[in-house]
Formats: sequence, structure tokens, C-alpha cells
Amino acid sequence: MNAKKLFLMLLAALAFVSCGSNDDNDEPTPEVTKATSAKAEYVVHLSQDLVDAANVTIYYIGGDGQQAQETATTTTWTKTVSFATLPGQAGFSVQPRLKGDPSLEEYTIEADGKMTVTVLDQKGNTIGNPYVSRKLEVKGQLGPDYLGQYLTRISTRLFEAKAIAADGIITDTTITWGGNADDDDPNRDTEVSNDGATGTTRNK
Repeated sequence: MNAKKLFLMLLAALAFVSCGSNDDNDEPTPEVTKATSAKAEYVVHLSQDLVDAANVTIYYIGGDGQQAQETATTTTWTKTVSFATLPGQAGFSVQPRLKGDPSLEEYTIEADGKMTVTVLDQKGNTIGNPYVSRKLEVKGQLGPDYLGQYLTRISTRLFEAKAIAADGIITDTTITWGGNADDDDPNRDTEVSNDGATGTTRNK
């Protein structure tokens, strides 16, 4: 074998090794999964007596991060909202008020609520396990004289609030709702604030 052929064979071998190295370097870098958005589902169930006897207002945090409200006119109320950016917060509060003078001898008053918060990555996939609140529940049978007080009990027990950090970590938070019932007079409402709900994050 002459020197020219040997030189050409060495060049070919070097070219093959070089191409193999480039293929390794061209492998795509794995995309880092990160929290980018979230969604919350609010679910409230009410007894028919409660819907008949009271105006049930449900305050909640909407997808724009502001407080919103709806009146529940049936025994089941649900709302799913999406939060396009993080950090944020999610929450709801059930606040019933008497429509007028009670007319029944006995009322079956039942209400329960639950909130589920799911954190999503940049592709819309779920990150970790969704937060599912414990079932918040109030129920009882009572006469008309105690109905107003019982509605206040619902307002102070059926609420939930969570803060969602930029990294998707979910922690407790406190939300001040604009329409909280007046504790001194269960049948009288405080003025509903035009401001959005406010929250203060605290440790888990």
C-alpha cells in the first residue's frame, strides 16, 4: 500500500469519527418542566330549603385574580376558572341572607363546598397532585327564630383560600371578602366593597 492510499484512508476514518461526534452534539436538550399556570374548580351544594329561604351569594376568585360573585339559584353551583400566570390565589366564600320573614315551622338547612386547585406546566400538563380541600359542611334542622343565626354560621364556615406561588407551591392564605355578614346582626349585610379580594400568604 502506497503512502497516498494510506493518507486517504486516514482522512476517511477521521471524517467518520468527526461526524459521529457531531451527531451526539446535535441531540436536543430536554425541556425543563416548570409551573406556568393553574386552574381552580369550586363546587357548592345547597339544600332546597336554603335556596328558597335565602339569597345565596357565592364570592370567588376569578381567572383575572379579582373577586367575582354569583347568586346560586339551584342546589348545585360549580365554577372552573383558569389562571394564565403565576403567582396567584384561589378561593370561594358562601354567604346566604334571608329573603324575608321565615314562613315555615322548620327548615332543613344544608350546605357544603369544596375547592380543587391544579398546577399546570408550559404544555398544559398537570404538575404533581392537585390540591383538594377537605369537604366544608354545615347542616341542621331549625325553626324560623334561629334561621338568621344559622345563615351567619354558614358564612363563617364555608370558605376556602389558597395562594399559588410562581413555582407552583400551594400554601394557605387569608382572603377578605367584600360581603361578609355582620356578626352583630345576622340579618343585616355589611356593604359590599368594590375592591377586589385581598390576601395575605402565611406558612403551610
